Amino acid sequence: MPTLKADEGKFALIEEDELLGTFDSYEDALNIGYERCGLKPFLVKRIEANESVAFFSRDIDTPCPA
Repeated sequence: MPTLKADEGKFALIEEDELLGTFDSYEDALNIGYERCGLKPFLVKRIEANESVAFFSRDIDTPCPA
């Protein structure tokens, strides 16, 4: 996403593989997302030069180590 480097700190609105726009606040991006996409899936993501990666596992067969 090098083309979004100038928009770092803003929020990107993405539907499928299309960038619908960048916005100054999460709320603005979310509102426009619902206006344009309705209940279809879309993504609002903060534009960051160094993105943190989170890993989520769905391995629910492992017992809790509590």
